[in-house]
Amino acid sequence: MLNEPTHQYIISHATDDVAHLALHPSKDPQVDMSMALQQIAGRQKAKEKLPDWYATDGILYPKKVSMEQCSSSQTADYKASLVSGSSFADLSGGFGVDTIALARKFEKGYYVEPQEELCELFQHNCKTFGISHITIINKTLEDCFEQLEHVDVMYVDPSRRDSHGKRVVALEDCVPNLLKWKDRLLEKCNTLMVKLSPMIDLHQILRQLPEIYTVHVVAVEGECKEVVCLLTQNETNNGICRDGVRPVSTTDTTIVAVDICNNTTDGTRRDGARPVSTTVETERTTPLSIATELGAYLYEPNAAVMKAGLFNSISQQFQVQKLEKSTNLFTSNELREDFPGRIFRIEAVHEFHPRKTAKELAHFESASIAVRNFPISAEELRKTLKIKDGNACYLFGCTLNGGRRYLILCQRY
Repeated sequence: MLNEPTHQYIISHATDDVAHLALHPSKDPQVDMSMALQQIAGRQKAKEKLPDWYATDGILYPKKVSMEQCSSSQTADYKASLVSGSSFADLSGGFGVDTIALARKFEKGYYVEPQEELCELFQHNCKTFGISHITIINKTLEDCFEQLEHVDVMYVDPSRRDSHGKRVVALEDCVPNLLKWKDRLLEKCNTLMVKLSPMIDLHQILRQLPEIYTVHVVAVEGECKEVVCLLTQNETNNGICRDGVRPVSTTDTTIVAVDICNNTTDGTRRDGARPVSTTVETERTTPLSIATELGAYLYEPNAAVMKAGLFNSISQQFQVQKLEKSTNLFTSNELREDFPGRIFRIEAVHEFHPRKTAKELAHFESASIAVRNFPISAEELRKTLKIKDGNACYLFGCTLNGGRRYLILCQRY
């Protein structure tokens, strides 16, 4: 798909600024500048997002929007680890990152994508990876659905842009509309896996999609990236559950919060933290432990736990106490090294009185400042204290039990 002059141009300018190259195109008429710039930009993006693809010679990359929308290698591998069987269908093919990850686990697969250019790129990249057991279907889901055979797993990543290119979040605004398609899709598979926006309302999707039996809130290096739902029909016609999954209700739904760090794909971090897993009912009925006083350590839940709202569960599972019902920070006297988030040693505590506290902390030149359930923003607090941004220490402005406002001075553990 690339002639030799274009290929050599890409190699020669692999790390150059793409905008600069666009303003200063090659004088060689044989160089396809449009394709060259697309490949250079794609490869630069892949270095961080798709390191295994970046390390593979011969991969061709799509236009910018497809690179932005595709899964990362880490999230694709994590999703592939959640399902099993012999056959799958990726109904939202795109660049094919998720398809390739699934293909490495299944004996047979389907890639469905309406854009011909993406189909051609995927076919080329499959050959580059040595993958030959994927059937490519260059059609929309609507046009090819009837020809799809029953598979163990169907994967859907609904488009979250409307006809004007504006981002959308609600299920009914995405394409395909899962509220209309879910029953037909579930008839064609044992497990339906759906990737949704990290902005989605978890409580709402559980009401809208009662077939969900597990929700995975997936963060990477502290940033929430995806919400992944696994759905199944409650039972087959003979009353036996498909794929060994028991009939479920919303309260039985399992919620998993995972922060993929240090290049792991199973959610287990090298620093000892592990994924948090519970059910909707367990989270609802578990009593929340509120601290009557601060312990020696302060804990800040990671982005996945925050999104999932599993505060009651982590309080019980990790034996930590929440500072206040609406203050999403925890404390304990005993160190909990496997806590899913950042851990701090508490050095000092100051009750917040703007002028008085500013004088007490006048000797601090810089600090990283954050607020949780606090009457002013972090930036306003920084101006009040006249402290520059920096990581010499950490200051949390927060509300403790009883409505008292404090600044907690910490060092990162």
